[in-house]
Amino acid sequence: DYWYSIEFTLMLWMLLPFTDGATLIYDKFTDPYLAPLCNAAKKKLEGWAGVIIGAVNAGYLWMVWMTFMTLPEEARRFVVVAVGVVYPLVASIVAVTTEDDISDDTYWLTYWPCFSLLFMAMDWLEEFVGSIRGFYSICLVATVYLFLPMFRGADAVLRNVLVPLSGQYENMVLRDTYLLKREMESKIKPEFHESVRAKAASVFLKGTHETKPEEKVE
Repeated sequence: DYWYSIEFTLMLWMLLPFTDGATLIYDKFTDPYLAPLCNAAKKKLEGWAGVIIGAVNAGYLWMVWMTFMTLPEEARRFVVVAVGVVYPLVASIVAVTTEDDISDDTYWLTYWPCFSLLFMAMDWLEEFVGSIRGFYSICLVATVYLFLPMFRGADAVLRNVLVPLSGQYENMVLRDTYLLKREMESKIKPEFHESVRAKAASVFLKGTHETKPEEKVE
């Protein structure tokens, strides 16, 4: 009971704006000490990820799965949580502490809500079906699907499930428009930005029912 009370109090301390514990931890510990370690660890983990993906492509996925299935129930649960937390946590710290690219910030910010929902579902369902063989295998596959760039599962879940449920579809479209604008400006010279923006705005303002000039019948 005391442990859960301490855990809940600590979570509120980090979460609430007027305490802002997460920012204090970031400024005093994460950025100066943890970020350099995570950056080095991320590079090593990415190397191992390449080896694992190569093994999968070579047809040895069944060996990994069989090894996983021979583990005790608690060990399988630990593997699922570790896979969903260790590398994403390291990658998230590196993303937050680097300023060269914000796309990785968005990527991991998208992943964590999806993994949180998956973890809560696993935590609730394992009391009823956790002893059934294959339950943790499904959770592991779902976790890998969420965070591997080749699948971009978290982005799919966010767009097709979380955004419609939360009524944030319009905000998502505006965000996509902003990202498109940034990508467009990065590929053209600065002196052409204003003219290209004006032309892009005219395209958006036109009705979709209008016929393109080259499509008009003589």
